[in-house]
Amino acid sequence: MAPEVRSFPPPWARRVVVAALVLAAPVGFAQEKPSVAENMDAVAARARLLQELDRQIEQRRLEVAREAQSLDALRRALEAATRDLEVQQARLEALKQELEADIARREKVVDERLDQIAKVYAAMKPREAATAIAGLDDPTALAILERLPGRTVGKIFNLMDKDRVRELTRLLEKGRVNQRE
Repeated sequence: MAPEVRSFPPPWARRVVVAALVLAAPVGFAQEKPSVAENMDAVAARARLLQELDRQIEQRRLEVAREAQSLDALRRALEAATRDLEVQQARLEALKQELEADIARREKVVDERLDQIAKVYAAMKPREAATAIAGLDDPTALAILERLPGRTVGKIFNLMDKDRVRELTRLLEKGRVNQRE
């Protein structure tokens, strides 16, 4: 059911009411009694005025009813859009959780592989490990070095080019600083 809409009367309604009051005002004592024809004209004028008032009131009622229907249709559309957004939000949240779980699974697989590779490097002779790590890209070399025991890293660094050792050390320290933050 449409809610009741209340508004102030439009400016023309005040003029109509004032005109009706003027027409309905009693005739002064100083005037002569109007004739029957004049009374009939006055009654006819008042009747026309009342009919016009009725017509304007009915027109305003129809306008209010149309506005109420329009508002009701907008409310229903807004409710439907809100429900759609809630459904989409729930779907996006489910996708987000699924993606986060997938990322976690992939990170776990990568970590396991890097752990296996680090075990291989730890089992290698320090000279072979130094040569192999020197040729790796920075992120891969860092990931492996972070998993090796400190003593093993020291042996490997002793056999590597000093500029490469400085760069890897700087990157290792930078990674630790980022992890603390």
